[in-house]
Amino acid sequence: MKKNNSIVKGSVLLGAGAFISKLLGALYRIPLTDFLGGKGLGLYQMIFPVYAVLLEFSGAGVPNALSKMISGYENNAAAEYSLFYGAKKRLIILGGIGTLFMAVFSYPIAAAQGDYKAFIGYIALSPSVFLVAVLSCYRGYFQGKKDMAPTAVSQIIEQSVKLAAGLFFVWIFSFDVSFAVGGATLGVTLSELVAVVFMTVLLKRKTADFPLFFDAEFFKSQEKKLFKYTVLVTVIGIAIPLSQVIDSFLIINILSSYREDATALYGLFSGAVNTIINLPVSVCYGVAAVAVPFVSGAKGKDKEKTALKTLVVTLFLSVPCALICYFFPSKIISFLFKRLSGEEFNVTVEMLKISSVCVVLLSLLQTENAVLIGKGKPQYSLIGMGAGIIAKTAINATLLKNPDINVFASVWAVIACYFFAVMINFIMIKLTREKDGNKETEN
Repeated sequence: MKKNNSIVKGSVLLGAGAFISKLLGALYRIPLTDFLGGKGLGLYQMIFPVYAVLLEFSGAGVPNALSKMISGYENNAAAEYSLFYGAKKRLIILGGIGTLFMAVFSYPIAAAQGDYKAFIGYIALSPSVFLVAVLSCYRGYFQGKKDMAPTAVSQIIEQSVKLAAGLFFVWIFSFDVSFAVGGATLGVTLSELVAVVFMTVLLKRKTADFPLFFDAEFFKSQEKKLFKYTVLVTVIGIAIPLSQVIDSFLIINILSSYREDATALYGLFSGAVNTIINLPVSVCYGVAAVAVPFVSGAKGKDKEKTALKTLVVTLFLSVPCALICYFFPSKIISFLFKRLSGEEFNVTVEMLKISSVCVVLLSLLQTENAVLIGKGKPQYSLIGMGAGIIAKTAINATLLKNPDINVFASVWAVIACYFFAVMINFIMIKLTREKDGNKETEN
């Protein structure tokens, strides 16, 4: 019972933190859309798929990998700290490379996406790659110790600073849409800096009574295993952002062949609809994050019970949210994006209604991925993700060319992607359960 309570408590903490941060992010989009308009929002959204991919390469998979590793050394403070500190040293290098890459290649990337004006936003956002890499180590450390509060609080701090600083910089640079977009991404960079400072101070306070030292030999003995998990989790995590990068190239370039508002339509799809969908999904993020250390630490049948519990809780949280998005899309859009009107409003409402099923699918997908990571089988997630991305890319490349379907092709493509991934992941979880059960019988 105590373990179940811990799972629920951890899920609630992270879920609440993620929900509040996503809510702040959604509220941020209201004035941001007013300032930037459809064109500016499209430029802003062009940047983040590439940014997300660089984050994954720079170590965004570390929290889950580090969390799994640290959960195996409970009550061994020296081992926990050595894993954290060693990982941070490696991530500082990778994050620095990611920042440099994003800054140097900002212009050609933006031009290839279909609108070179996004390059200023890329430059202003580039330091965030380094900062998030460092931040991921702190989050992995605390989550591995089953302390979810620091991650939750840091997420709220991020969004609060982004909201305040982002709008301030957008207002300062409002004389030009490309500079205004750069101001918005500069706010993101500042928010990550503040979050890193917060986590650094918090760790020092929590370890003030028992100074910790880095055991280089211990870390070296564990580095290969940590690297293996990090690479697998990174590949899983990079799948969706990478597919979104492909989307940003396909959608704008194909739509622009027969519509002048291609960038604006992409902005509405990725900046408005996906933002709303990700809000309830963020509530379930807490369940997924908690699943890794708890499933990893469980033994025998308890491992399967814990995995099932996380999936049930995910459904319990996501289904009502999906129904709200389906039955009240116009009210949601009217509240969050008051400046949208006419065709833009109608298109966004219809896209949200169709996309409502993604709340359940994406929530289940992130929890299933976490369960497979916790069971030590992260590579199994790649099968489902690969199938989903292939389906999505094929649908986009085919249906986007039809003017009658236009941007709605991307909505159906995303649904197909998540559906295939969720179903295949479920099969993989069942297979690992049967294999684990057979091993227990043999032993």
